[in-house]
Amino acid sequence: MSKQWKQSKQETIIYTIVWSVFFLAPLIEFIFNYDPEHPFWIKNGLIDTWAHLLFFFIVFLIHNHILAPILLKHKSIPKYIAGCVIVIALFQTAQCMHKPIHRHHDSRSRNAVEMVPPPPEGQPPIHRHDINMFILVVMMIGANLGMKVYYQNEEEKKHLAKLKEQSLKQELDYLRYQINPHFIMNTLNNIHALVDIDPEQAKDSIVDMSRMMRYLLYESDNQYVALSTAVTFLKKYLNLMQLRYSDNVTVNLDVPDETHEDIVLAPLVFIPFVENAFKHGVAYDKPSTIDIDIEKKNGRLIFHCRNTKNDIKHEFGGVGLNNVTKRLELIYGNDYTLDINDRGDDYDVLLDLPARRKADFQTTDKTKD
Repeated sequence: MSKQWKQSKQETIIYTIVWSVFFLAPLIEFIFNYDPEHPFWIKNGLIDTWAHLLFFFIVFLIHNHILAPILLKHKSIPKYIAGCVIVIALFQTAQCMHKPIHRHHDSRSRNAVEMVPPPPEGQPPIHRHDINMFILVVMMIGANLGMKVYYQNEEEKKHLAKLKEQSLKQELDYLRYQINPHFIMNTLNNIHALVDIDPEQAKDSIVDMSRMMRYLLYESDNQYVALSTAVTFLKKYLNLMQLRYSDNVTVNLDVPDETHEDIVLAPLVFIPFVENAFKHGVAYDKPSTIDIDIEKKNGRLIFHCRNTKNDIKHEFGGVGLNNVTKRLELIYGNDYTLDINDRGDDYDVLLDLPARRKADFQTTDKTKD
């Protein structure tokens, strides 16, 4: 039987407790009502009660381990109904063969025994006792089936949640694998442009890139990273980009002096927007400006990036921007706002994220200078 169809431990514990109570209750009554003058009667009453409980217990075991799986696992309703009818019929037969003996104690003599009278001639041998037993066994089967359906639904919910989590992780990993090569490709192109112009700066750029690679290797696999780490990575990236463009571009980065250490966000979430700012905003024949602001306000994390436009025609977007948008949807759901505006002379990007706390997530900070 597959794992999801096995009886859960919690379900087994409940059944064990319930049946233990059923079988122990008559014994407790026997102990408290024990009469030394008539021990035989009381003992027989205890045995009779246990015998009837045993019939119920056998029906329960058959239904719980054989009939219910036929319905829930194999989805065979006719076999289930036929099995229940056969089991209930056998149960009723056993009950009829083991009729209880009613005893009462006379005020003068406690040794009188009253047997259940036989049914009148011509009347079917159906007694109230048989009807009660039938109702009870049907209710027991219904209760058992209801509990099994409940726990099956709970197991299916857990299984679906696990599959959803795995699917989310796989999709996030796929998007990260797309982002990292895209970022590395652009960075290597930047370093290549510096090799002939300024070898020393190229060497420094390689060092910065190695540190940035540590971030990509150790941090981008996490769902969340510290804001301070993301800002440090952003600064290194801006330094690397400015080496390439020299004095043609002015970058203004405004972040709090004390970056909120307890704030976390999705890794690499800012970089695609900054990449696009350089791609669309830097002109080789005139000065260009990129303004980047990061602030925490009213429980939200606000990222604002504005850049002037160059004269080169680009389709605003690309692999990096598409991927970061998908990642935002996967990680934050509807709890984020992204506005991208082409205002003629400049591009303006405003990203509003929830300022989630590091204490709520397991994050590691392996990228430190």
